[in-house]
Amino acid sequence: IVSPILPNAPAVMAFAKRNPMHLQCPICRSPLQLHEASRGVYCANKHHFDPAPEGYLDLIPGKKNPKDSDSRALMRAKRHFLEQGHQLPLVEAMASLLAPLEPRELIHLGCGEGYYCRTLAERLPGWQFAGVDIAKNTIFAANKAQPDAQFVIADPARAPIMPGTAHLLLVNDLKVKTEQLVSWLAPGGYLLYLQPGPRHQWQLRVSLNPVSMEHPLSWPSLAGLNPMGQLRCQFGMQMDQGLRSFILETSRLGWRASGEQRHAFSHQGPDELEQDLLLSLWQKPL
Repeated sequence: IVSPILPNAPAVMAFAKRNPMHLQCPICRSPLQLHEASRGVYCANKHHFDPAPEGYLDLIPGKKNPKDSDSRALMRAKRHFLEQGHQLPLVEAMASLLAPLEPRELIHLGCGEGYYCRTLAERLPGWQFAGVDIAKNTIFAANKAQPDAQFVIADPARAPIMPGTAHLLLVNDLKVKTEQLVSWLAPGGYLLYLQPGPRHQWQLRVSLNPVSMEHPLSWPSLAGLNPMGQLRCQFGMQMDQGLRSFILETSRLGWRASGEQRHAFSHQGPDELEQDLLLSLWQKPL
């Protein structure tokens, strides 16, 4: 279901060949500048952040919480799941909403191992891509797979983005206040917002709670932004026992399941799982 109102959106930003994410110091919130010699970044208050040997930036001072990273087994499972193409209908839906726009930099908040940045780059020629995630191992993987993008280790909900500089933010399954998203966007900048639809992972839902009821379709209303288009993306995903187990490990519904429920779903669960995502495109007023 497509409801586009995209034509005639003004080209509000000149796009340069090199258009990096504008970052601020995680300690004092001053703008970060590139240090040519080290290829690191620094602020006016002399806080300096060196890049990893692979090129990405770590903007979380101090020691990392091990809980912020996925295990190697889960990382491999996620990568295998995505590379099998299970989410390609969602990628195509996102690209269809973004394609009418002028090329710009897309920043994915909560980018994980960068799958959506990579696949969108194949469909949006001339665009630049950047990602923010709190897990070091996912940013390492994202940077290795897409070295021409810019990836940063930071909390996506408190991303070190200078206010008023983001050309386009991609946000999915991330709890960030609308006011914060609006503050990051440049005037005329865009937000592509993803949220689960009424039938998202429906077979898993009813397996865990047989009396589940389908909620009415409800599109978001984001204060401070103008709606530019919306699309409901629904598709099925064929499942075997291995994929059912993976879904349990990565779905919030699965996290709440009992051991008995998890065993029943993974061994005798459905052969297909519905995916239902609501995509809405918004623009910050000039």
